[in-house]
Amino acid sequence: MSHLVALCLFLTTVSLASSPPDSGQDARRQADYAAYHRIIIDAHKRIARQDYPSALVLHRQVFDTYAFVFAKDYKVATQLALQTGQTQEAFTYLTKAISAGWTLRAIKKNVLIQPLQRDPRWRLIEARYDSLRSRYRQGGNQPVRSSVGKMFRKDQWKALLALFIPGDKARIRYAEKRFAPQSAQQVTQLIRLIDTYGYPGEQLIHNGYWAAVILSHHNSISKRYALHDTLYPLVRPKLLKALQSGQLSPYEFAMIDDWYTAVKSDSQETHFGYLSRSLTRTATNEVNQARESIGLDSIETISLLADLQQQTGFDVYLPSGMTRKITITE
Repeated sequence: MSHLVALCLFLTTVSLASSPPDSGQDARRQADYAAYHRIIIDAHKRIARQDYPSALVLHRQVFDTYAFVFAKDYKVATQLALQTGQTQEAFTYLTKAISAGWTLRAIKKNVLIQPLQRDPRWRLIEARYDSLRSRYRQGGNQPVRSSVGKMFRKDQWKALLALFIPGDKARIRYAEKRFAPQSAQQVTQLIRLIDTYGYPGEQLIHNGYWAAVILSHHNSISKRYALHDTLYPLVRPKLLKALQSGQLSPYEFAMIDDWYTAVKSDSQETHFGYLSRSLTRTATNEVNQARESIGLDSIETISLLADLQQQTGFDVYLPSGMTRKITITE
């Protein structure tokens, strides 16, 4: 199976959340998000131990410090507040999460949040839902959102056509001859947008999925293409800068960058373990160091969080590619 087809199939199960920024002071807006992600990593470790009170304290610290908050962290805080008996606080975070894109349908699927529906205050949530939802839909940089949305749809159509081409060699030819020229144009356009407005992710356009998929598809065309590609090496430093400013999430960057590494090395190398099913202990240590450097949970913490979700329903809302348990071999 070609890399591009594998990624098309893989991304059907991946969901990257999207959220609008909160208001705040200029000093908060300029905060370094490396510290943000370190705090969340610490909070996730405590959640994995079911130390919910201290994990909630860490989330409050993030909310008080940073003007922009990733949607998943409001979702987690809603659960933490409920687990610690802070019902009013749970409603506060739930309201913020809806403004950040959380739908009622998705909320009702969370078993830990279902008790809120029996609270009289739930009626107010339902009454305000449309106005809260409109903040998500209408906020952010709408012209940039429209441009990236169109690019995403073009990318999806061209990439999905590869699924109907029989044979790996034919798919690779299609990827290199038909998909690659459009992809190069789209990545070039993304670079112009990044240079002008910043990275088009959750913070800028209230969507953390479209641009990441476009770049991941570009990086998965073929080994031959990746080895000679000049566009991703050009955009990668811009992504690292966007990571530091909170415009790009660590999960998006890990997906984008690991596809590049995997395709260039015929799946022999990985930085963040995003595509890995199993790793040796030595490789695990290296992956964990790489993850820590960009603000991702360790492989061991992810495993504990996956177990916790299965046992209790507590969901930290990481993209599915990051919640997969990785086997550690000796």
